[in-house]
Amino acid sequence: MRILHVITALNVGGAEAMLARLIEEERAQRSKFDSSILSLMPPGILGGKMGAAGVPLDHCSLNGPLSLPRAIARLARQIRARKPHVIVAWMYHAQLAALAGAAIARTKAPIVWNVRHSLHDLSRERRATRAIVRAGALLSRIPRAIIYNSGVAARQYEALGYTPTRTTVIPNGFDCKRFRPDEQARSRLGGKMGISPTTLIVGMVARNHPMKDPAMLARAVLRARAQGADIHLLLVGSGMTTPSDDLARVLGEFPRGHVTVREHEPELAQLLPAIDIVALSSAWGEGFPNILGEAMASGVPCVATDVGDSRLVLGDTGIIVPPGDSQLMAEALGRMAGMTAGDRRALGIAARERIEAHFSIRQVTSRYHQLFEQVAGRATRLRRMSETPTGASLSV
Repeated sequence: MRILHVITALNVGGAEAMLARLIEEERAQRSKFDSSILSLMPPGILGGKMGAAGVPLDHCSLNGPLSLPRAIARLARQIRARKPHVIVAWMYHAQLAALAGAAIARTKAPIVWNVRHSLHDLSRERRATRAIVRAGALLSRIPRAIIYNSGVAARQYEALGYTPTRTTVIPNGFDCKRFRPDEQARSRLGGKMGISPTTLIVGMVARNHPMKDPAMLARAVLRARAQGADIHLLLVGSGMTTPSDDLARVLGEFPRGHVTVREHEPELAQLLPAIDIVALSSAWGEGFPNILGEAMASGVPCVATDVGDSRLVLGDTGIIVPPGDSQLMAEALGRMAGMTAGDRRALGIAARERIEAHFSIRQVTSRYHQLFEQVAGRATRLRRMSETPTGASLSV
């Protein structure tokens, strides 16, 4: 079965990472699903890696509003050439572009939207994003299914007018062979960074964006340190080395040698097992946070804000706090810091077992494939019915 994945871009992000894992698992299983990718924009870092690994990949040369008509025309040509059985559109721009391209190509392939973002408050989004979301609500009867990676996101979009009969929830899946505990990782990282073995490394891996609210986490770590917790803060992600004024001001309050900022880390599977506690301080916008699943699979206990499906992901293996509350985040970090190393290790083991039991990439890939077969089969039956002469009978 030919599946065409249309995505806005292939840079570093949760949607891109999930698409990569899905196709990697398909290839590992040597499944009957033949997936290819069409990016609207020229491929970024992740696109380069996937192309080098042999994944069929092309792009539509979208580089601004003026290039949009040409990009849609190229999308339509690619749809005609590839003749997919199912088109899966990841992220807002790709969802609308896929509808336009499919209409121009006059394909009968069913379209599936894949929504990767929650919407706690639409007013927090940029004006262009708000317009696209509202357009999506008006057009949401056209796709045969709409995948949400969290139940919270599904309810939010349905409240905005997205067609509820199209809803299906498929969580993110994780490769527990790649992300796994490494007992030596902490000492290696601590040695490189000059951090004492008795100092806890609290790390957040996320882009520097108000949605992720890294300043809140930094304030919480300062509070926890003031209350006696020996913590070193590690912030890793795009833009972290050029912090906003608010974040820079808070980081400036740390004692010298107790905070580290880095740009994007390509080898997360090596970094995460070296962190003692992974924290996620998002203020809004999370669906199913990849970083929590990856950290848990690595055997690391987590503290996260109650945004998206973070509570569902952690279960009883971590601590959930309200978004924006640095005091409660500090208390949660202090509670974990007060545990023995053995207790934290046991919590991390329980976290990994939870990912293996409920969110493995094999299980999630199977759910994607079931949906693809379902929508392709339904499209075929409806097409046959429409082609049956009036008065004739048809068994379906």
